[in-house]
Amino acid sequence: MNSPLLQFLLKKFLRVIVILVSVAFITFLLMHAIPGSPWNSYFSSRQPQIFLGVDEAWLREINHRFGLDLPLWRQFTRYMIGDWDETGRFFCGAVCGNLGPSIRQRGRTVVQVLFQPPERQGFWQSRFGYSIRLVFLGTILSVGLGIPLGIVSAIRPRSALSRGIAVLLAALISIPNFVLGLLAIVVLASWLKIMRVLPDWSDPGQWIIPALVLAVMPLANIARVTQATLMNIAHEDYIRTARAKGLTFTRVILVHMLRSALAPILTFLGPTIMEMFTGSLIVESLFSFPGFGREYWEAVLRLDYPVIMGLTLIYACGILFLNGLIEMICAALDPRIRFIHYQGAP
Repeated sequence: MNSPLLQFLLKKFLRVIVILVSVAFITFLLMHAIPGSPWNSYFSSRQPQIFLGVDEAWLREINHRFGLDLPLWRQFTRYMIGDWDETGRFFCGAVCGNLGPSIRQRGRTVVQVLFQPPERQGFWQSRFGYSIRLVFLGTILSVGLGIPLGIVSAIRPRSALSRGIAVLLAALISIPNFVLGLLAIVVLASWLKIMRVLPDWSDPGQWIIPALVLAVMPLANIARVTQATLMNIAHEDYIRTARAKGLTFTRVILVHMLRSALAPILTFLGPTIMEMFTGSLIVESLFSFPGFGREYWEAVLRLDYPVIMGLTLIYACGILFLNGLIEMICAALDPRIRFIHYQGAP
């Protein structure tokens, strides 16, 4: 392994560490800037009369138990690196995968809330498993529909069909997913009775509407990126040569242009997938979907600090992992990217 490649990998590793620490620090400051405390949200959401009878001594004791009475810098280092408990034993923090205990769900850690399935069920029935399956289905819909729409628009860029697709894509981008979700619930559940207001998620057919609502905006963006990329490549010399040989424009696109266009499309696909994870916060709340997007939403509303921090770090790690994976796939498809990596360029 040569020195430029080592330098490239070291830069990548240091960049990942800096990004994760920065994301955690900013999230920590923002969530502590929210007025109130987890106990106000916790007791007011369950039994308000209990909160009225809680004395200051009990609040001090429970704040000490969760480390909320410490200075902010100490709370941050305690969560990220670790600290010593009351018995003098050191416990490791987020760097070891310990995302802390959930404040809202007493007796359960954040890892258990997100990754532990119900009794006698598998991983895919956990909150994380549900969200992964929903985003995977949304990705299939967005890629499976977006790329063909982009190809059709590039083949006949000035046709009525292409203009109609452009109008449709502009409309899909303009409508937020929570509006589409509400319309889907009102029309499909209340009027047409195609789906249930509270779906049975053991039925695969009930997943199509939430996944489609989640995939609408990424679908439109992928179609537009595909069309723009193909139109730019259409003026390259090797494309003119292929056309001069008598090949049809459709064959040139499918055989010669699409492979060159995959790298930009895949580069755009990484952030798009994580955008669907972010959009799942709203979609899962609308459809009462048992994923971790809904858990994130409830944690923010109730100021469950460890869940907010843990899910944010998971999102950040997911974005970095997908970006790295897509970067390797693009390097395998495009020799120019491999050459840049070999030279150690950032």
